[in-house]
Amino acid sequence: MVESKGWDWKAVENSIWLDPCEESYYYANKWKKAGCKSVLDLGCGLGRHAILFAKNGFKVTAVDIAREGVNYLKSWQKEEGVDILCKVCDMNELPFADDAFDCIWSYLVISHTDTEGIKKILQEIKRVLKPEGKFFLTLCSKDTWSFKEADFPRVDENTILKTEPPAEVGVPHFYVDLDDIPPLFADFEITRIRHVDNCYFNGRKQNNKHYFVEGQLHKKAYTPDYTHIIGTSVSGTIDRPLGFAHPRHPEIIYAVNYGYVNGVFAGDGAEQDVYVFGTSEPIHEFTGKVIGVYHRFNDNEDKWIVALDDKEYSDEEILAKIDFQEKFFDGVLYRG
Repeated sequence: MVESKGWDWKAVENSIWLDPCEESYYYANKWKKAGCKSVLDLGCGLGRHAILFAKNGFKVTAVDIAREGVNYLKSWQKEEGVDILCKVCDMNELPFADDAFDCIWSYLVISHTDTEGIKKILQEIKRVLKPEGKFFLTLCSKDTWSFKEADFPRVDENTILKTEPPAEVGVPHFYVDLDDIPPLFADFEITRIRHVDNCYFNGRKQNNKHYFVEGQLHKKAYTPDYTHIIGTSVSGTIDRPLGFAHPRHPEIIYAVNYGYVNGVFAGDGAEQDVYVFGTSEPIHEFTGKVIGVYHRFNDNEDKWIVALDDKEYSDEEILAKIDFQEKFFDGVLYRG
């Protein structure tokens, strides 16, 4: 499998990549009418579609391998007054829980790999998409000049390596014809495939074709099991005490003591984070009982809820106390 490589956004005229494509308006409306709430913008670039979905009321997570694009979106969302969870990541290994999103949108992105890579990416999409989740993805067409006529180096029988334009140098591009698509999407229900030719733009004729693939996923729901965690006694360190201001976002003030369990590691590779209840004072260490787990969908780590006392905390109390931070994520509270 080739190494993933993002666009060099410093070599791009930004303005043409800040306007959403026509299809995004259609799917924002269609998915909203279907009752969908969360969207993953997979390969967000500068964030033009993430902004559109957020303005249409979706809880949006946007990812890209190019840090310049993600940083641009982080600034842009503030100007637009929307909240988008932005992450730098490789689409071959998405940092999210199973069954995380109602919808996945990926425009001119997942083709940036080879034959082996596209299979891995589609498996990741299958993993993080909810049962009956919806998707819109694009794939490069073998009828395009860059595959049929241009003299780009070949990685495999379906993949070329771009040597131009400057923003795409070294970026692999995987191509398909219509017969290739159903086997690739064997685990999904395809509802529509369109073959679109951007035959004239930038003032001249072009031969730039893509397949637009729409569908949904039928699978059994994933239910995490926390019975081995809830009710156990744990000890750890508080590194962000009650009243602490977040180091990168000082407007976020910790409403409870927040720290980690010593020697227990979470999905992100760091020690397991906890919210600590049962005291109204800042503390520096704790020993208490795990009374719940907040399972984040659009992240790769859970948050344990630890109580220092024997008080019976309701779900509503817990969710209200941790909302100062969890409002930026999509998740659910498990109590055992």
